Amino acid sequence: MTRKEMQEIAQQMLDVYSGILFHNQEFESGNAQEIIYEFDCPEFEELRNKYDLVKVAGKGSDFMRAKRLLHYLAPRLTHSSWYDNHIECNALRLLEYSLNNPEQGINCLNKSKILVECCMALGIFARRVIIMPFSPYDFDNHVVAEIYDKTLQKWIMLDPTTDGYFIDDTKTPLSLLEMRSKFANAEFITFVLSTDSLRDIQKLRAKHLDTNMYICKNLFYFQVEQYSTFGEKDNFLQIIPLHYSVKKIKQANLKYRIDNLPAEYEDFRKKLEESVPRLEQFQEPQRTNVESMRKKPI
Repeated sequence: MTRKEMQEIAQQMLDVYSGILFHNQEFESGNAQEIIYEFDCPEFEELRNKYDLVKVAGKGSDFMRAKRLLHYLAPRLTHSSWYDNHIECNALRLLEYSLNNPEQGINCLNKSKILVECCMALGIFARRVIIMPFSPYDFDNHVVAEIYDKTLQKWIMLDPTTDGYFIDDTKTPLSLLEMRSKFANAEFITFVLSTDSLRDIQKLRAKHLDTNMYICKNLFYFQVEQYSTFGEKDNFLQIIPLHYSVKKIKQANLKYRIDNLPAEYEDFRKKLEESVPRLEQFQEPQRTNVESMRKKPI
């Protein structure tokens, strides 16, 4: 298959995912729980000093400093989808384990935790967000960070797995909700690497079409970590489109996995089947109003 044919397929898939978002632009109303940002953690000082974060981030706006942190960390953290989350989830332990150690890769959940805590250690509002797909037959999701830039007065998504972010036709960096709306309404949007020149953004869009498609796929609903702090409190706010049942999706996903289990994983079947009755008792997660995600932290 030629490069042109691959790009045509990627564009077709992007159009499908954008169409799904177009038909699901409204979110469920829900509680008004707020996202909490805790800057007074003593571990942030250790993190800041041990990795010389002030020097790495340099001067400038919150976005510019966070982008330098992003580019410092991303190439030095090997990605592993098979990482089993056995290291305590905080930047100090995770960096000790994985930084500049290709044999000890970590997943996007933990990479995003590192970036969020490094930003928080420098006084930059940051949070971790799980971005989720629409299809019950899709086993993949992704985790990214959002930082708040006080100069632009807006949230901006940064992805420590790909070392990049998204911009619109004015080259303004975008939040997750802005990205979702741009894709849904077929407006200009593209992924850019932290090192990309923004001189020709149309060329960048063509270059990064696969990443555009992948991220668009995973923008259907959001799970936002409620407490941005050192370590994790394992509490995520659910930002979910109207009339979307997380329980039904989980049930369909589990049935699909059981019905299509590869022969080499047959010993895993019993564990999956034991999950069926437990999932029957699963309650739909409590929704949080999307305004909690839009809200300025200051």
